[in-house]
Amino acid sequence: MSKAALVAAFAGCASAFTAPMHGLKRMDTQRSALFRSPTMQTKSVVGDNSMVGDKGFDPLGFANSVEKLNIYREAELKHGRLAMLAALGWPVSEALDKPIADYFGLKTILVAGGPEALLRAPSLLNGGLDNVSPLFWAGVFAFSAVTEVYATKIKKRAGFRNTLAALGAESLTGIDIDGDGQVGAPTMLKADNNYLPGDLGFDPLGLFKGSDMDKRTMQLKELNNGRLAMIAITGYAINEAATKLPVLKFAFVSP
Repeated sequence: MSKAALVAAFAGCASAFTAPMHGLKRMDTQRSALFRSPTMQTKSVVGDNSMVGDKGFDPLGFANSVEKLNIYREAELKHGRLAMLAALGWPVSEALDKPIADYFGLKTILVAGGPEALLRAPSLLNGGLDNVSPLFWAGVFAFSAVTEVYATKIKKRAGFRNTLAALGAESLTGIDIDGDGQVGAPTMLKADNNYLPGDLGFDPLGLFKGSDMDKRTMQLKELNNGRLAMIAITGYAINEAATKLPVLKFAFVSP
């Protein structure tokens, strides 16, 4: 499974460099219709193809408003981006951490284990996270916090207060938590407010340009790659726990 997940991750990354797909919106509409049911139509707002990557799949009806759908898409993009970094960083760390540590005379953070005492990247499942310096976690937390605060300030991210409002906290408390002047779903996340989940205003190479169809294509590629990466790292974790083999060993050496 790890091998298949690794191939899927790299195949997904490669697809990001293909040419724009013509008829993308029409194809998405056809696919989303496959997942629709009368129950989902009454509870969920998915399936109308207004959002890129919407396949009409929301069996529990969580996205019963546009505001909630935007929050869930933002969360999906966050996890997908982290997963893409992890899908690449996990095998790369196994390959390069020890040589780099040896070169600088440092102790590797890789964990020895399994029948062959092979070195694996530290994780929750192999108990090696205590090998990672607390300064690293502090740096990750600080970077994440600064990014969230900045993106929320320039209204490129919903932020904590808008998220609470979208999930119904204002309706329960009767308090204007997000400060938009009304009690209920946040105006920032409404369909007519041009809010784009995951947009941090960061495009130094100017890649997000062209027609609306070109932009939808770019968004879909990122979304699909992120979904593949989330599957890939799940495969990494399961196989490492089951086989006690490093991701690279299992993916490229085992039969």
